[in-house]
Amino acid sequence: MLAVLAACGARTGPDAPSAPRGDVRAAQVTLYRDTVTARMSDGALCAAVREGRTGPWAAPFRGCPHAWPVDVIRPTAQARVPLTAVAADPWVTLGGPSGVQGFGPRR
Repeated sequence: MLAVLAACGARTGPDAPSAPRGDVRAAQVTLYRDTVTARMSDGALCAAVREGRTGPWAAPFRGCPHAWPVDVIRPTAQARVPLTAVAADPWVTLGGPSGVQGFGPRR
């Protein structure tokens, strides 16, 4: 009986959340007016949502196994801004297990 209950509680397949790993990095980051989304190297899609303020804002990722802090240093009025990893002058920073990653507009 315990084996049946354990099997029912186990989630498998593409919709099952994976455990966070230290080698996960943001592979694709997009800044919207009120949201930052990131497709992670493990396939997870994460989002941080602004809480109705103006100016720079911060929020953690939600809805994914990576609850990293997100800081939007340079908010945008544009509907969508694809970002790429940058060493200087980031618009967005993500704090992950391997350190802070900075992202800015693609040039």
